[in-house]
Amino acid sequence: MRSVFRVLALVGCVLAGPALAQRVVVLEIDGDTSHKLRAQIEASVKKAGVVEVLSLQSYKDAAARKKLRGASAFTAAGVARTARALRFDAAVSGEVSGGTYHVMIWDRTGQQLWTKDLKVSRGLLSDEFAGKLARAIAAAAGQGAAKADPNAGGEGSGEGDGSDTEGGLDLTESAANNPNANRSPEDPNRDTDLDTMGPKKVTVPGPALFSGRIMGSTTWRSQCLRPGVTACKDFDATMPRPQGIVIDFTASVPYLGFAADLELFPLARFTSEPFHRFINGLGVVGNFGFGRSRITVVDGTAQGTGTPTVVSSSDVGWNFAIAWRPHFFMGLENDKKVQAAGYAGLRVGFQGRAFTIDADIPTSIPSSQRAGPGPGFLFVAADVSLPIATFFRVDLSGSLYIAPHPANEQIIGYGNLMDPTGGASSTGFGLEGGFSGQIWGPLGWIVHARYMGFVDHFYGQGQKWTVCNDTQCGGVGEENYTQIVWGVTAGF
Repeated sequence: MRSVFRVLALVGCVLAGPALAQRVVVLEIDGDTSHKLRAQIEASVKKAGVVEVLSLQSYKDAAARKKLRGASAFTAAGVARTARALRFDAAVSGEVSGGTYHVMIWDRTGQQLWTKDLKVSRGLLSDEFAGKLARAIAAAAGQGAAKADPNAGGEGSGEGDGSDTEGGLDLTESAANNPNANRSPEDPNRDTDLDTMGPKKVTVPGPALFSGRIMGSTTWRSQCLRPGVTACKDFDATMPRPQGIVIDFTASVPYLGFAADLELFPLARFTSEPFHRFINGLGVVGNFGFGRSRITVVDGTAQGTGTPTVVSSSDVGWNFAIAWRPHFFMGLENDKKVQAAGYAGLRVGFQGRAFTIDADIPTSIPSSQRAGPGPGFLFVAADVSLPIATFFRVDLSGSLYIAPHPANEQIIGYGNLMDPTGGASSTGFGLEGGFSGQIWGPLGWIVHARYMGFVDHFYGQGQKWTVCNDTQCGGVGEENYTQIVWGVTAGF
């Protein structure tokens, strides 16, 4: 009769189909702010169909019955205490930081079964990584079950007394002080499986796909024009003084206006190899600014100065460039364990500046339009942005202007267009520095100071500087702009 019962039991097991022998729970993961990584891992383990997956809510309910709430429920000691009320063989947890998921798997006593660092992109594992991690979790659950099986020489179930000890061992101590006690050998194929899945996708930081800045601006401009010298400061020391009109310009009131910056990096989303950071940092950037003010003009000669004249004027500046900005993580992490991305790079493009005097009021001071060799003048710039934290960064930039010539209508007043030099040669440079940062999400702030300086050397006889002999011909013009901009930024 006994043999008949055995046969019936065997037939019942076959008809019932295979059962999932081990039970696993996927806990909350530090740094997984939207819980999407936890959901991905849980879905992958369920899809594999090798182990039974307990819900996170059932774990929290069991932890609450053990008077564990909040973060304490997701520690090794919390896992050990909760396992007394909810039987499982492995608990998956860990931390996401700097593009890496540090996996930790504990058994029911809170002892570490397995750990590994895996790369994540935008907070998720690749599909292949997720599937292979699911198999690693199943293998760890098998280890946990073997350790807990008294018939296999494990620690035993410890059921019946309702205490928080397992085989006479205090669980709060076993997890904290002896994480490797009674640890089963790891499956040697598990790490190999995750390490040899083809080319590794290394996540690197990149710029925002599109960003913009809207800013208010305050601009101060000055200019001097001196005949017969190569620098304005030399004019007063030259005796006899060169003949010709002398011009000094100052703004009675700073130019008040606005400025707007736009940046587009179409390859910004390529943050994994083979699209390296040297590719995703390629883009185009542009700037436009406008200001208006009333200015004081003082005309003078070698014999003295004239009467100040107040006129209206406007100031327009713009640039367009191709940018290359390799990005890097730097600075302090925020409360979500996220670091800001800094960059160091180059810009090459065209730039223009136009200072226009109201034509209705007669004055000898010229407008200033930088024509250059094309739609503006060429420039090369180096840029650095160093984040101290996500909400505060230091920005620096330096520019070298290539042949920022005045327009022909300005040159003919002080030089001769038929001269072999073209009537003028010009140099210039720019500096920019300040601070910026994020306020909330894509929104941020910026406060920058900008400087542009130009020196123009005029050659030959002009319409305003008519003296051209062995001791005097042409002269110099010096022009500079100092600007402060402040406003809001957005990047997506």
